[in-house]
Amino acid sequence: MTLANACAPTGTITTQEDIFIEGGPEFWFGGVPKYNPDSDGFYWGITGTANTPAYKVGCYEDFRFRDNITMNDVSCDQIGVKQTIQKRNFVDVTFTLKSLLPFTVLTHLLKGGAVTQNATEGTEKFGLGEIDNTIFHMCFWSRIYNSDGDCINWTGHRCQFVDAWELATPWGQPWTVSNIIMRCFADDAKPDAQQFGTMIRYDPSVIH
Repeated sequence: MTLANACAPTGTITTQEDIFIEGGPEFWFGGVPKYNPDSDGFYWGITGTANTPAYKVGCYEDFRFRDNITMNDVSCDQIGVKQTIQKRNFVDVTFTLKSLLPFTVLTHLLKGGAVTQNATEGTEKFGLGEIDNTIFHMCFWSRIYNSDGDCINWTGHRCQFVDAWELATPWGQPWTVSNIIMRCFADDAKPDAQQFGTMIRYDPSVIH
C-alpha cells in the first residue's frame, strides 16, 4: 500500500468548492407558486398576483434558518442504542425586524388584521385581535453570492408566522420587532422529498 492510499480515500470523490456566502438574503412571503413544478419536478419560486400579492421584508438582522427534528433511539438490550429514528417536524425562519412600514406588510408579521387605507385622512389602520390560524403563506429567500448573479434560494410551501413577538422602542435607536418566526410546515400536496421546502442553486458557470 502506498502512502497516498493509506492517508486518503480512493475512488470517486466529490470535494467542496471554495465559495463562501455572506450576508443576509432577500426575503419575500405570499404570492403563488412560480414553478409548479419545473422541468425537473421541483416546486419552487413565488410570483405575486393582484389577489395574492408577494411582500418583501425590509431591514432586518440576525436572520436564521433552523430545522426542528424529533429523535427516538432504537435500543437493544445486548448492545444499547443501535439507531436513531428522525422525524422532521418543521423548519423555522427567525429574524429581528427593523422596517415597520408600511402596515400592509407589518400586519402579516404581527398576525394582525386587514389594513384599511384612508386616502382622505392619509392613514393606515389595522387591529390586533384573535389570531386566524387558517392563514398560510409561501416564503422565498434568495442570496446572490457573486458578480455573475449566481445565487442560492429557498422556497417554503406552507408557512405561517408563529409565536409571540416583542416591540422594542429604545431611545436613540431604531424600533425593532424581535422574535419574528415564520414556520415552514409540511405540505402533503408536494412530493415527499419536498414537503417542507425546496433549495435551489443557480450557477451556470460551475454547473454544466
